[in-house]
Amino acid sequence: MEGRGVRVFGACLVALCVVVFAQHRASAAAGTDLSQLQQSISEKKASIDSLNKQLDSYRSKIKELAGKNASLQNDIAMLENETAMATLDLASTQNTIDEETLELRIIDGQIKDTEDQLAARRAMLADLLFAVNKNDDQGVLEMVLSSGSISDVFDAAQQLQSINDGMKSALEATKVTRNDLAERQGSHEAKVTELAATAEDLQKKANTLEAHKNAKMVIADATQDSENQYRTLMSELRAEQQSITDEVSSLQGTLQDKLNAQDGGNTGETIITWPVHGIITTLFHDPTYPFRNLFEHSGLDIAVPQGTAIEAAAPGYVGRVYKGQQYGYYVLLIHANGLATLYAHMSRIDVAQDQYIARGQVIGLSGGRPGTDGAGFSTGPHVHFEVRLNGIPVNPMPYLPSE
Repeated sequence: MEGRGVRVFGACLVALCVVVFAQHRASAAAGTDLSQLQQSISEKKASIDSLNKQLDSYRSKIKELAGKNASLQNDIAMLENETAMATLDLASTQNTIDEETLELRIIDGQIKDTEDQLAARRAMLADLLFAVNKNDDQGVLEMVLSSGSISDVFDAAQQLQSINDGMKSALEATKVTRNDLAERQGSHEAKVTELAATAEDLQKKANTLEAHKNAKMVIADATQDSENQYRTLMSELRAEQQSITDEVSSLQGTLQDKLNAQDGGNTGETIITWPVHGIITTLFHDPTYPFRNLFEHSGLDIAVPQGTAIEAAAPGYVGRVYKGQQYGYYVLLIHANGLATLYAHMSRIDVAQDQYIARGQVIGLSGGRPGTDGAGFSTGPHVHFEVRLNGIPVNPMPYLPSE
């Protein structure tokens, strides 16, 4: 009759074979998915490399054009190259996000596979320990006698112990693998979170792309593809900027007594708040501004839907309500401490010149959609917001609270 120790050992070997076979099938299936994911990642990487090479080419072209004198031909060529570059940049960013997402799927799959192996090995180890330490009605002497051979019992016990030790080692190795994968997962999740923030830039890049497309049409309409009209337009727009600068300085002197009377002689700091809440699409003196060859961007462009209420950024007097070629419909507010704010591309104005305006009071509605009343030189719905100090445009960001 076969010994009890040998029977236990044989049963454990059968169980071990079943577990190993199941793990092998699961690993083979996971390997197929892994191969497909890795292939997709390789394709994404190749696409990103190709896009980056094309981006470098467009950057060189834009740098070359920037070194030439301003002209209609150069401006249109610049916009065309920047439109193409914005398209590629958009695609490259999306591919990078896709690549990191695929990497995370691989790690998630590896972690699941490792967790399954860990659970199976724990269960196997528990079964082996139970088999080795099982106590029943049969005593040790009876077990030896029934086995027919003491050496059979010792051999079975030693082999069980060897399997037990091997399972413990495999268990520890699996835990180490799981921890390593968890660290990689944390790293990639942080990268995906970072890319999610970068994904927010996708909307900005899409807006930039649309702006450059529209800018080309705006310039073409304003100049009728005439180089002479382009130079005339440039002169008119720069004269308009200078006129506003001169007028702000003059108005500040004229309205200072009224401001002092309203403030009760208070000479404290003038606080500037946001006129609208939206996505900033163009910064102060932004190098990507599509009309920069015609005039420097002197404020912030804040993208908001057409018809959004615009609030006064600080208390003050309406210094000017006007329609200009560059700004379209705009309102100029004069504040204390040499500060002024300007709100441009409005679709409707609700205030009058010399009127006192409280902070947060609605002064009109936003516009900017090309072809609509008051849009001026604009590529899409937004508010152009300026802060001026003693008539000169300054960066609004240091004056504004964090959102």
